[in-house]
Amino acid sequence: MSAKSHVHRLPRPSTTSVKRRPEEPPEPDRVRVAASLDSWLSRDWSQGVHVETLEEFQQLQVCTQNTLYELIVINPCGEVRVRGGRYFPDWTAARFAGSTAGGSFLKRLAINLGLQMEFEIDRRRIVTSPVRTIAILQKSLPA
Repeated sequence: MSAKSHVHRLPRPSTTSVKRRPEEPPEPDRVRVAASLDSWLSRDWSQGVHVETLEEFQQLQVCTQNTLYELIVINPCGEVRVRGGRYFPDWTAARFAGSTAGGSFLKRLAINLGLQMEFEIDRRRIVTSPVRTIAILQKSLPA
């Protein structure tokens, strides 16, 4: 059995929310903060894992807002085996593209807190809910 050796956690969001009055129209020109170029460029990228720096067959557990995913890195180019959620109920070969804020920006081959993981399988793109924790598992020694 593997033990967690390194864990990144996203702080819990505050429970404060802003509500607009029913008579206020929505703001169509408002750009999502996470998807703006300035926000993307100024983001703290230290709270993440770069797949290309991991050893082959390194195991990860990534907990998103909705699902716990298990990943095995096959090679540093993004080839992985993934299990978790409704799209990956069994171990599935996939290409891990990187992390996205849900727009057109992609942090290639990186898993970052607060962003969504993006996988490609059979020419289909699968995007997860936002990442909450990342655990790099220690490799178990043979008995």
